[in-house]
Amino acid sequence: MRKNYYDILGITDEEKKLHGAEFEKILKKKYRKIALDAHPDRQSGKSESEKKKAEEKFKEASEAYSTLLNKREEYDNPRSNFDFHASGGPDFGGMGMEDILRHFNMGGMGFDFDFGRPKERNTKGTSIRIPMKLTLEEMYSGVTKKVKYKRFEPCDHCGGSGMTSESKKKVCRTCGGSGTVFGGNSFMAMTQTCPTCGGQGYIIEKPCSHCHGHGIVQKVTDETEIKLGKGLLDGMSVIFGGKGNFPPHGKGTPGDLIISIQAMPNDNFDIDGNNLYFPIELNAVDAILGCNVDVNTVDGKQLTAKIPSGTSDGHKLRFRGYGIPIYGTNKAGDMLGIVKIKIPKNVTEEEKELLLKLKEYENFK
Repeated sequence: MRKNYYDILGITDEEKKLHGAEFEKILKKKYRKIALDAHPDRQSGKSESEKKKAEEKFKEASEAYSTLLNKREEYDNPRSNFDFHASGGPDFGGMGMEDILRHFNMGGMGFDFDFGRPKERNTKGTSIRIPMKLTLEEMYSGVTKKVKYKRFEPCDHCGGSGMTSESKKKVCRTCGGSGTVFGGNSFMAMTQTCPTCGGQGYIIEKPCSHCHGHGIVQKVTDETEIKLGKGLLDGMSVIFGGKGNFPPHGKGTPGDLIISIQAMPNDNFDIDGNNLYFPIELNAVDAILGCNVDVNTVDGKQLTAKIPSGTSDGHKLRFRGYGIPIYGTNKAGDMLGIVKIKIPKNVTEEEKELLLKLKEYENFK
């Protein structure tokens, strides 16, 4: 006789009539209630038989939830010889509670446990962000910089323990030594780091006077070389792992050093992403007749640009691949010259006569 999954989850006859998103909403609500009631962190102080019963209850509810969510039509068909495991549902045989929660994507709810005992998490220190100004040439070619910065490192006086030699550890009364407490609301409770002991599970009676029990103090680092590759643009960040702050009490790994790039203005080019814009100034005669002009790239190369006859003001000349390299690739942006035709403000009488004579010709009317 197959199980009644509706009864297992407490779904009423009226709720059975619902379909689509409405039924799914009810299904999730019923399942979560049972999942939280049977959660291992809620079973502390109970007997082994009671813990086992809770585990079985959770498995059964998970089985029901998965079936009604994915195979409801097949399950509701009285003619089908429905088999949960054959239908593609998860096989709970030999799986622990943690595996089941992970299977149903409940790890994001803050569950981190080993049958009711919180696992010690590998704490990571906080990151440090440093602004770094780069010239166009440094963005173009890459650069190695030397930096010094402040970060939290293990205390030399207590070796990072946060304790004096005669100090003792007392179990934290808030979390009972687990390092975690329940938080959230009645619908979705979750474990959180204990605010009293910071997740350590204990309180230090006589903390180190230098680090005040934290096990870390702020120091200025030695001069450190950091290599910044070519193609880093304004607003981009480069992460150097393990060069940030140490976590309290020396448990875990240091955070990251984050370099935030700030582009400095350039006298010759305007920067737009990986493209570079620069002016090409022409007199009216060269714009009309056409000419050749020499232009310089960021790295000092000289290119010759052919200005076609009849070039108008604002015309763009594109030099492909001579812009800023695209970070992490072998490609680069473009260099674009913008034609600006210089119009003389003051002309001599001789020049005026020539210009007036030109007006007699068809092209200048």
